[in-house]
Amino acid sequence: RSAVTLKAKHLRQFDREFGRLSAADPAMSVLEIGCGAGLFLRYLENRGYRRIVGVDVDDRLKSVLGDLTRTELLFGDIRALAETALKNETFDRIALFDVVEHIELSTLIPLMRTLRKLLTPEGRLVIRTPNVSSPWGVKMFFDSFDHVTPLTPARMEELAAMTGYTVLGRYEQLPTKPGKRLAQGAVHALLSWALAYRPDIWSANFIAVLSARNEVPA
Repeated sequence: RSAVTLKAKHLRQFDREFGRLSAADPAMSVLEIGCGAGLFLRYLENRGYRRIVGVDVDDRLKSVLGDLTRTELLFGDIRALAETALKNETFDRIALFDVVEHIELSTLIPLMRTLRKLLTPEGRLVIRTPNVSSPWGVKMFFDSFDHVTPLTPARMEELAAMTGYTVLGRYEQLPTKPGKRLAQGAVHALLSWALAYRPDIWSANFIAVLSARNEVPA
């Protein structure tokens, strides 16, 4: 039995945070790193994506992912899998939702370089992570000891430069309810007007869309 249920609000959320922001299309192949209980994988199946692969280090998740019918599930470290099960594959989109903040920078940098090799030439990497430049994101990040690498929109640019990517866009995470979007937007606009120093993005999480550069940094 599934541990999570895909709801209409999740469809709307991923339609924006993945579909629209990364210009994804169901004809594409998608790899998710850190698939967890499979909410995003269920979204991809619901939207009819051509090729879906989910990777997680915890093989105990098999029991909660058993309802997935069109997804290939792989368990283990993605850097090892890139040299074995995925050695001859590339993907149009690679997604990491709420993952990179759990990875030490010394491991994240080689991971990003590995994922670059798994992208098609026109492929894109989609990352969602707490936004430590925002006061709301600071709470989200530091509320868990599992969060070890704080990122901001500016730090994402630096990480991309170190690992062979270009940042195509950095976006706020919007509430799924229109009323909350309006209220949050009004509050953030007021704060931006009132404060001399303010974040580029106010939301607790932000989404970054990256593409691989032709040249690889040394």
